[in-house]
Amino acid sequence: MRERTRAELLPSPRVSFAPDFLARASRLAALLSAARERREGAGRAAFLGAGVEFVGFRPYRPGEDVRAVDWALLARLGKPYVRISRKEASEHWAVLLDASASMGVGVPGKLQRGAEVAAALASIAARARFELEVQLSNVREAFRVRRAGDLRGLLAFLEGARAEGSAGFAALLAEGRRFRRPGALFCIGDFLDLEPGALLSAVRRGQSAFLLQILAQEELSPPRGAVRWVDAESGQSLAIELEHEVRGAYEARLARRIEAWSKAAVERRAFHGCWSAATPFEKIVRATFADGWG
Repeated sequence: MRERTRAELLPSPRVSFAPDFLARASRLAALLSAARERREGAGRAAFLGAGVEFVGFRPYRPGEDVRAVDWALLARLGKPYVRISRKEASEHWAVLLDASASMGVGVPGKLQRGAEVAAALASIAARARFELEVQLSNVREAFRVRRAGDLRGLLAFLEGARAEGSAGFAALLAEGRRFRRPGALFCIGDFLDLEPGALLSAVRRGQSAFLLQILAQEELSPPRGAVRWVDAESGQSLAIELEHEVRGAYEARLARRIEAWSKAAVERRAFHGCWSAATPFEKIVRATFADGWG
């Protein structure tokens, strides 16, 4: 069997959206919205935005009704704050997308599929009139979507991304990047640079957390025979012969790692799913919201 070249191993470091992407994302948002309305009409509690459970405080914004101010906190701190209910908090979503070099592996690249999922989430949020913020791991500035008209700008932002460098989720956590407290936090990446506890420890009380793990087909099912693997971040290569025993050991180790993420997510009441980058974004998003949305 011929060797796999670097070009074959890292063919998709950039993001490109198909001309019909927004139409597909809009159809998906409409389907999920209709499903949400049916559930709520049947008397089921909403997945996000239900009730008025208190989850924290935020600074008072000029122009807001002063009756919302927590006067006891104002007297104690000298600054006006208002109470946040779970319903209000849920109307702000944050998406963290790993854009490190390892996300360029596969056909399509993991970054490509992750960007499609992020944009689909933005379409859903815009339809629900939620605010969504997208942060790439290797880009300082985030992109904020407040309305459907912002979606094309988000696609341009994501198409400017490139899977490069070593700044993944570990770097985001180390730098302490801050969002306005989101009700839902979506983390999209291959999760190869950190352990579950490190990421889940960043989830705050009252947040709904979704860990969307995307791996290349070559990572989930390594090819047989002689293979030259190239480290996406360092550029170093290693030629190895993938015997049956080697492949078996690798697959068992990967399965244990994926299971560790799933177990940690369950313990923290978060969602975890793992997919091949070849999986259509619609299927990934539908699975993420399988237990309800809204």
